[in-house]
Formats: sequence, structure tokens, C-alpha cells
Amino acid sequence: MKESYVTQFSRRAFLGGAAAFGAALAAPRIAFADPTSSDVQAQADAVRVKLDDMQSKLEAASDDYYTALSQHDAAESKMEEAQDRIDDNNARIADLQDRLGGRARNMYRDGQTTFLDVVLGSATIDDFVKNWDALKEMNAQDADLVAETKALRKANEAEEKEYADQATLAQQKMDEADSIRLEAEKLVEQYQAEVDSLDAEVAALVEQERQAAAEAQAAQLAASFTPSSNEGSSSSTTSSSSSSPSSHSSNNANDDSDDSSSSKPSSSHSNSSGGGSSHPEVIDIAAGFIGVPYVWGGTTPAGFDCSGLTSYCYAQIGINIGRTTGAQYGTAHQVLPLSQALPGDVLYSGNHVGICTSAGGGEYIHAPRPGESVCYASWNLFYCALRW
Repeated sequence: MKESYVTQFSRRAFLGGAAAFGAALAAPRIAFADPTSSDVQAQADAVRVKLDDMQSKLEAASDDYYTALSQHDAAESKMEEAQDRIDDNNARIADLQDRLGGRARNMYRDGQTTFLDVVLGSATIDDFVKNWDALKEMNAQDADLVAETKALRKANEAEEKEYADQATLAQQKMDEADSIRLEAEKLVEQYQAEVDSLDAEVAALVEQERQAAAEAQAAQLAASFTPSSNEGSSSSTTSSSSSSPSSHSSNNANDDSDDSSSSKPSSSHSNSSGGGSSHPEVIDIAAGFIGVPYVWGGTTPAGFDCSGLTSYCYAQIGINIGRTTGAQYGTAHQVLPLSQALPGDVLYSGNHVGICTSAGGGEYIHAPRPGESVCYASWNLFYCALRW
């Protein structure tokens, strides 16, 4: 009649795993010179995996606790029902004891307490037979009363023990599950704090990297524009002094070609008309995958990582942009400041990419991280735009 109760995982197993998680959390992170946002993001993702695992354990511990609580309440309810039966049995026992006591008093008062009294008190054979039968009946009734009394007392003891044992076991399971639940809650809080701290660090590093990239790009543009302007002037002067009137038209054509050539270094880092154009049509393709889960290394509609989503969407319009974030940066025809991003461009941050949905890169579609799904977002994460 006892209800069995099995915990989903043992306290020892939980404490062992919790200790390992706690040690990993408490241990200082390996310090690298100037960690990048991708380094810290990887650490944040690793802690987030632990957080998800501990949240699952917390849910299991909570389920165990409430199951044990329900069993404890059921055992107490059955104990109350059993107590009612025990009270009835005790009343019956008291009645039986009164009847046995009354019979004993009557026999003592009448002086008929032994077999000899029955024999000597019988005047005839018929009297003897009647007295004998009466004595046997009384003895049988007395024996039945005694047996019933013993049985009732035994039943009382058995019921009290059974439901007391069930209540004790349920209380033990409830205490154990509650202890695990409280420990899991503490670890979840610690992991959540660690994730929040790392996410804030990632955001700060992304901003630093964005600013550094913008400064580097500005310096590169300045360096490319100034020399090419001087060289173009020198080349034009030399060409003019050495040419004849009949070849003047041809030299003008060569000057145009040189000017075009000298502007090429900047065209790959500016919003020029050559070398690529935006592809807003990929937005509808990406939007069709909203809700698809993030899968590390995923490149199909069954699951995407960030670069898997962008490469798949561009492949649908016949453009191979490369599988990884690094490859996509390398194959881009233009690398533009974020302010020049157009819908359909791939937004880039070094370790993460997304598909731009609004001019200036303020909104985009991306595959964020493990445990999440493809979604729209507007968090300031990227620092440049890639175009093919």
C-alpha cells in the first residue's frame, strides 16, 4: 500500500556536479593580452551552457520537492483517516473489556467460577448438561472477545506504523529535494551574474573594436587618398611634357585610367558604385527562418549559426560569400562603415554576422547564440558592413 518515490537524480550526483560547476565558476579566467570580444563571448556562451544545465537541474529538484510534498500530505491525510479507525477500535476494545470484566464479576458474585462448581451445582443430569453447555458458551464468548481485542490492538499498531513510516520517508525526500533546490538556486544566481558580467564585457569590447576599426579605416582612407592625388598630378605633368599634340587625346584617356586605378584601394572600403551592390532580397529569405534554433556549425534550415545563416541566404540568390565570418569578410567586394550599411548587407563584428534590415545597420536578423533562435535584433553589436 506504500507509494514508492524515486528522485530524478541523487543528492550525491547533484552535489558532485554542482561542486565542479562552482569550482569552474570561482576559478579565475585565463588572462590573455587584450582579449577580443569573441574570446569573452566564447566564455559567456560556455557559462550560459552551464546556466541552462543548472536551470534544468533546478526544475527537476523543484519537481522532486513538490512530488515529495504531495506524498507527505497524502500520508498525513491517510494517518488522519487511520486515526479515526483507531479511535473506533479503541472504543470497541473498551466495550469488550467492560463485557469481560462484567462477566468475571458476575461469576465471582454467583460463586460459579470453576468446572467443579458446575458439577456440584447440578441436581440432575439435565442440569449438568445445561450448565456445561452454558459454561462452554461463556468460555467461547470470552475467548472471542479476547481474540477480537488483541486483533484490534494489532491493527491499530500496524496502521499507525505504516502511515507514520510513509510520512517520515516523504518528509526526508522533501527535505532532500528542498536542499538541492536551494543549492541549485544559488548556483543559477551565480551563473546568471557571471553571464551578465561577461555580456557587459562583450558589449564594451565590441564598442572598443568598432571604434578602433573606424579609426583604422579612417587612417587607411587618409593614407590612400593623399598619395594617389599627388601621384596623379605628377603623372599628368610628366605625360603632358613628353607627349606630342597628335597623341594628346590618347594621353587623356590614360589619365582617366590612372585615376580609376588610384581610387581602387578606397573603393573596397567605401560606398562606391563599383565592386558590389546591396541585395535587399535576402531579407525576405532570412525572415523565413525566424524561430529556427541556433546550432553550432549549422548551415541548414534545421539549425543555423550566425555565418551559416548569412551564407545560406546569399546562396539562395546565387552568391557564395563563404562559410565563416572570416571568409565572408575576405570575399566581400566592399567593406563599409556601419553608417553606410544598406538593407541586405552583411553586418560584421569580427566574430559575429547578421543581415541588415535597415539603413545604417541599426536593425538586423541574426542567429544569436546556443539556446536561442534566429530573430530580429537592434542591439549595437556590429562595426562595419560587407557587400558583394
